[in-house]
Amino acid sequence: FFDENWNSKSTRVSFGHDIEGSWLLCEAADILGNESIRRQVRSLALKMADSVLAEGVDKDGGVMNEGDGNEIVDSDKHWWPQAEAVVGFINAYQLSRDEKYLQVAAAVWGFIEQCIIDKAHGEWFWRVSQKRKPYLDEPKVSEWKSAYHNSRACLEILNRIDKINQEER
Repeated sequence: FFDENWNSKSTRVSFGHDIEGSWLLCEAADILGNESIRRQVRSLALKMADSVLAEGVDKDGGVMNEGDGNEIVDSDKHWWPQAEAVVGFINAYQLSRDEKYLQVAAAVWGFIEQCIIDKAHGEWFWRVSQKRKPYLDEPKVSEWKSAYHNSRACLEILNRIDKINQEER
C-alpha cells in the first residue's frame, strides 16, 4: 500500500501481485511504444520475477500468498497467484530466454493441476493450505472470485506458447 506520494506504507509483499505486475507492466510499455521505457520495464519485470521465484515459490511449485521481509506471513496458495505466475514466468522467459523461467512456469502449472483444480466438481479452489489441502468452505465463485484470472491466464499461456514456437522455428 502507498500514500498519495507513492511512499510505501507497508513492508508486506503480495507475490501474486508482483508476478502479475511483471507481465502487465511489459504489456503497458509495449502499448506505449517508447523503446527507453520498454527497456526499463523489461529489466524491472525480470527483477520482479526473480524476487517472486526466490521468495514466493514454495518447494512444491506453488506460489505462496504473502511475505514480509524475509518471512512468509501467509503460506496458503490462492488460485489467482498460481495463474498469474505461469504467465509471469513465461513472460520472463520470453524476455530473457533463460530456461529457469520455463521450468518454474511448468512447476506452478503442475501445482495447479495437482492441487488447485477441483477435478470432481470443476473450477479452481479458492486456496489450499501449506499441506496442499483445499479450504472447502470457501466459494468457488463470489464477488472476489471468478474465472477472470484463470481464464485470462490460460488464454495468455496459449498465445505466448504459440509465439515462442513461432520464434523458435
